[in-house]
Amino acid sequence: MTTADAAPDLTGLDKTAQLAALRRRMASIPGRRDHAPTDLPDTAAPTVPQPNHPTAETPDTPDPLTASQRSRTLRTIPVPLPLAELLPRGALARGTALSITGAGSVLVGLVAAASAAGHHVAVIGQPKFGLLAVHEHGGDLSKVALIDPGAQSDPLDAASICLDGVDVVVTTLYGRDIPPTRARALLARCRSHASVLAVTNGRMAGLDLTIESRPVTVAGIEQGRGRLRSITIETSVHSRGTQQRTGRYTLTAPAFGTDPRLHWAPAADTHTTRADTRRPLAAAQ
Repeated sequence: MTTADAAPDLTGLDKTAQLAALRRRMASIPGRRDHAPTDLPDTAAPTVPQPNHPTAETPDTPDPLTASQRSRTLRTIPVPLPLAELLPRGALARGTALSITGAGSVLVGLVAAASAAGHHVAVIGQPKFGLLAVHEHGGDLSKVALIDPGAQSDPLDAASICLDGVDVVVTTLYGRDIPPTRARALLARCRSHASVLAVTNGRMAGLDLTIESRPVTVAGIEQGRGRLRSITIETSVHSRGTQQRTGRYTLTAPAFGTDPRLHWAPAADTHTTRADTRRPLAAAQ
């Protein structure tokens, strides 16, 4: 069974000891092989013509990525379908800070998509986070680290350290409003280290994206009994300088004997959906 890498228990440690433990944990993580370069040219280098003479046959190898292709690839983090069709680039640009509220399936999908692509993810202060759901979304649990900062500690301290070397950092704000000075320091650290910061359960100024989602339709238990087969979620993405974009997508459970992963798909026309199927289900989030 695949398990997530559990971070050391920080409960009972003072701030200095907590930071030291997190730095040791960070040092044990392999270097981010996909850290985005900042000086790549936008176009591929011109090719030098070679003399026309016979050469020995070489085995077929895939063409290397051009500089511009490599730049576009390394500077983004993949996201699940509900976000891929709503974000301007179809992915999260490195250095982005965002808030995620509503249905937990979107956050789980984000962690799954990033870890499946080989990116390291730190989830801070969320002991009930659904690791099984990440696995069912196709995520790689070996890339996910759970960190418990302790009830009396500030999760942003742990997030600030993780931003130094983790691709995606997800942290709770414990329902607080973060002061602007503290938010600016954290956002500057996120951008300087080309990470992605996602906050939940709170408000912080200066964020690049706001993602809100809610379940609107469930299938399989219309008569009050049965097995949950799918859930339709309405997701809205708002970013600075762009209009809000909204879409509905259905998360479907796998059928017996098929691919065991959950699947996202654009929702069918909601006008043809029976009214008695529109039942929000908190447990299905």
